[in-house]
Amino acid sequence: KDIVKNTKIKDFERALVNDGKVDKARNCHEKNLDEKYEKELYAATGNILNQCSKDFSFFTTGLTMEDTGYTHLLYKGSEKGEYRTHVDHFDLSPRVLSISFILNEDYEGGDFSFFNDEYLVKKKMGSACVFPSNFCFPHRVTPVTNGDRHSIITWIH
Repeated sequence: KDIVKNTKIKDFERALVNDGKVDKARNCHEKNLDEKYEKELYAATGNILNQCSKDFSFFTTGLTMEDTGYTHLLYKGSEKGEYRTHVDHFDLSPRVLSISFILNEDYEGGDFSFFNDEYLVKKKMGSACVFPSNFCFPHRVTPVTNGDRHSIITWIH
């Protein structure tokens, strides 16, 4: 709640895609997470990795695994913010695991969707959506139709 409450919309910039360009497939805004929240998100990420290691016997963090830092994403309802179907892995920055922390639930639309909308992630403030970044997990964020959707994204590589 504190991250959303203390956010200044003017601090966000239009989110770009991998090649540093604006793309109509991705209609959202981003900013780096304020440093005062990094320890808490780092700890939450560590807890997620530990749980993945317990739940999935073939998942390991390895000696060189690290997160990419934390980016605050804003999908504005007034702009029908969305991110069309994509995968998170790309050659210039290979990613193993995607983690999206859900910061609020007071918006409509903006569902995290997998497999052509066959599976929608329920909105629950304070939860995280965790999945492999590879080509087997295409996903999208459906258009936000009312309110603003806030999340924090990081990738493990």
